[in-house]
Amino acid sequence: METAEERLRVVLHLTDSIIFEFDAEGRYLTAWTRSDELLAKPREELLGRPLSEVVDPHVSALFMASIQRVLEREQPERFEYSLEMAGGRRWFSADAMLVPQRKSVAYLIRDITQQKTLELRLLQADRLTALGTLAAGVAHEVNNPLGYLSSNLNFVAEGLAEVRQALAGATGVPELARLESTLKECEEALSEAQQGTSRIREVVGHLKTFARGDDTGAEQRADVRRAMELSIRMVLPELRHRARLLWEPVEVPLVRGNEAYLEQVFLNLLLNAAQAIPEGAPGENSVEARVRAEGGKVVIEIQDTGEGIPPENLKRIFDPFFTTRPVGVGAGLGLAICHGLVTTMQGELTVESTVGKGTCFRVLLPTADT
Repeated sequence: METAEERLRVVLHLTDSIIFEFDAEGRYLTAWTRSDELLAKPREELLGRPLSEVVDPHVSALFMASIQRVLEREQPERFEYSLEMAGGRRWFSADAMLVPQRKSVAYLIRDITQQKTLELRLLQADRLTALGTLAAGVAHEVNNPLGYLSSNLNFVAEGLAEVRQALAGATGVPELARLESTLKECEEALSEAQQGTSRIREVVGHLKTFARGDDTGAEQRADVRRAMELSIRMVLPELRHRARLLWEPVEVPLVRGNEAYLEQVFLNLLLNAAQAIPEGAPGENSVEARVRAEGGKVVIEIQDTGEGIPPENLKRIFDPFFTTRPVGVGAGLGLAICHGLVTTMQGELTVESTVGKGTCFRVLLPTADT
């Protein structure tokens, strides 16, 4: 037995794997690893303690359920989980097996954070490529008629100005008062049309910006307010039939981050807020976006009056592929991508929710000067 244990220690010293053994009550019986740095607590502090005192409740519940299944079925199993560590969220796989002649379960734990990160990046790249292709096509189709529409409106405006000037110096023209009234109405209509074309051009510009993105990294200076306003403009068509949008722009410091990343995060959070509210009663519901500076950080909150998130789902909403939406409606990647992007910018993404009352997502980002 001593020889076998020594061989096991040699193997573990060459890897980042961990072996745990738990009894039926979830107490740590054994913790083998090459370094205590890989453990949530030093080895001597783990042994004899229950899982619930060491890891968060969600992970503890996963292990306890697995322990009971393995003891009852006497069959191995595998699952994945994540933990918030000192360096950020990390992903692990756990392979469980029954320990012969003992009422206990052993787990081989492997760090799969790099694999999960690569999966997310590939899926994110594929999603953004498709979105970029669509957005660029729409922008191209809209820009062509927009060019001659704007040109013609300017031409008519100039012509009306000449007519007004001529009428101003003319006398004895029949129904002069009516013509002047008509000209005034035309000028107002043209002014509104010109504002509309400017708005379309602005939206197309934002669409192109979002489609193009910026993958030069997270270490930049980003304008939170500008990113939020662009995201709000893009989500308004989805939102206006569901809720009122409450947004009071506030000047806040630039943050250390990537503005394209921020736009994607805010757009996802706003879309989630909108989709949490059924259509048909926009006057009774609201989605509120808030920003403020607080202790060397910028706080961004997006709060809705939607259906809320059940407590059993709250711990899993940042997990890749976890979704409560019907098949074909959501892939369960939006919030996982948001969490990854915020973490990349050295920020934090948290959530509070009450079923039947609504949800608030909170993003904390360090200011560019900290």
